[in-house]
Amino acid sequence: TEGMILNHDSEVKINRDEIGAVENVANKQKVEELQMKPETSGTDTPDKTIIAVGGAKGGVGKSALAANLAVGLALLGQEVVLADLDLGGADVHLYLGVKSLSKTWNDFLDKKVDSIDDIMTPTPYEGLKLIGGDSSRLGSENLPYSQKRKIMRHLREMKGDYLILDLGGNSSYNALDFFLFADHKMVVSGTEPASILDSYSFVKVAAYRFFERSFSEHKSLKNFAQKIKNGSWGQSNGVSLDLIFKEVRERDESAYNKIRQRYDQFCVSLVVNMAENRKDFQIAESMRRVLEEKCFLNVGILGTMPFDKLARRAARSFTPIIVEYPRCQPSKAIHQMLAAILLDRDLSLNHTDLLQKTNLMRDGAKDQIS
Repeated sequence: TEGMILNHDSEVKINRDEIGAVENVANKQKVEELQMKPETSGTDTPDKTIIAVGGAKGGVGKSALAANLAVGLALLGQEVVLADLDLGGADVHLYLGVKSLSKTWNDFLDKKVDSIDDIMTPTPYEGLKLIGGDSSRLGSENLPYSQKRKIMRHLREMKGDYLILDLGGNSSYNALDFFLFADHKMVVSGTEPASILDSYSFVKVAAYRFFERSFSEHKSLKNFAQKIKNGSWGQSNGVSLDLIFKEVRERDESAYNKIRQRYDQFCVSLVVNMAENRKDFQIAESMRRVLEEKCFLNVGILGTMPFDKLARRAARSFTPIIVEYPRCQPSKAIHQMLAAILLDRDLSLNHTDLLQKTNLMRDGAKDQIS
């Protein structure tokens, strides 16, 4: 997002000037919240930041990154909840060292418990709780719309500093709606051409989903929305966001102004994982440029993670890499992301003190595990 942009050297070198990188973040505007939020049943919205970690391809490290960010924020004194919303492949608990779950989303949706608090699982990290899923039940990822809205409503009302959503590697309605629900929308990509293309497609489809939901609020656009959905519009010239904007403006100028204003608040943060060379480190900038040009989006680069075999070792030991190997290059990249996330929430923080705090956390991370 605009408030979370980090500069990095084109070489495979993360910690060249950490303080300078964080200064760049501190000078950016704070991201405005996406207006299209679920209802909160008349309750006040708690002051917490919701971060979605998504992308259209599995195996690029979304769950590992979500777990590491959640642990890092908790070790830095934040109250964090990590929610596993990859309901068809729920496994983020394993990255935290939690090998079994007594309660899951299924218990909440089946009304076996009264509150979302009743399905929270404690973790070895003070300040971090987990809401896990159970993929063993047939159709667990095919949520009815009413249940999806219920989850969103309760997550919005939940207290804490940060809520991190680990999303599935697909472009289903559930994944897209949870992605749009978040304040900060993070897209994780690998460096292979297929992964890059899938990440671009995911953001583009998320934009179309945004339009579909926005059009439903205006009677003058409902028919147009249906034509886009069933493919009966724009076949001769091809469907593009530019043509959609033009058509909306011709049909309803007032609706166009409202939708365009909300779309301009649609911000995306990019993370490229498993970069091995200079060319890989340039992928994030290329993706940012294409998304801004083709999708008219505000896109920032949160960070680039270098490839390291230690990441696989950490996963096999059921321990986040920032705890197991706090001084490796991927851990340093994650700490830069943590600094950016904290500064985006509170620009009054002192960047030098913050980086010193993350350095101390690296040295003492294992000592903080209960």
